[in-house]
Amino acid sequence: MKRFRYIVFSLLFFILAVMPPVFAQEETEEAVVEEAAVEEEAVWGDDAAGEEVAPAETAKAPGSGMTVSLGVGMGLAAGEYITSGPSGFGIVVGLPHSMPLGPLDVSVSAAVLMNTMDAGAEVNASVSQIMVFGMAAVPGMPFALMGGGGLAGSGLVFSGGLGVPVNAFVPDLSFNVMVGVNANILTALDDNIEGNTGYLSGFVMVGTSF
Repeated sequence: MKRFRYIVFSLLFFILAVMPPVFAQEETEEAVVEEAAVEEEAVWGDDAAGEEVAPAETAKAPGSGMTVSLGVGMGLAAGEYITSGPSGFGIVVGLPHSMPLGPLDVSVSAAVLMNTMDAGAEVNASVSQIMVFGMAAVPGMPFALMGGGGLAGSGLVFSGGLGVPVNAFVPDLSFNVMVGVNANILTALDDNIEGNTGYLSGFVMVGTSF
């Protein structure tokens, strides 16, 4: 009987000694989980708050992966020597690389453009442009900046402009759409033409990412 009581008292002592730390550990783990959930909600917010973000604030320049776009352009204004046009089409390949530049995240793209224009004695002249340019969405603004350079005609070309990502306003689109304008400065349109010239054009690009 004494042995039995000894065993019972020993078990009670063991339970009383062990269980409080176990309960304390469980409470600590629950507190850590709840704190992590609070921090996550503070960072990301709930679904309703996420849906209230303005479309322009969610617009990002291509750069998270490889993109391929086809574009068409129409001349809006032209400089010296260009008497008509230009109009044309092109293919733009967005590379899966980007680099931070202040508040901007600049993505890199390569483009091959083919424009047709009348320039002096050259009628229906075809001018190929091979360019590398960067594109970056402006935080809080509904457009992206772009700029770059390459080869065109018989010399260099420098280009700059802005585009509006339509997907920022119509997120359900299954493809990427961008409209915008850009200005091009050509240092040598043709071997027979001296001096710089340029043009301003509007464009529409439709593409996909993968």
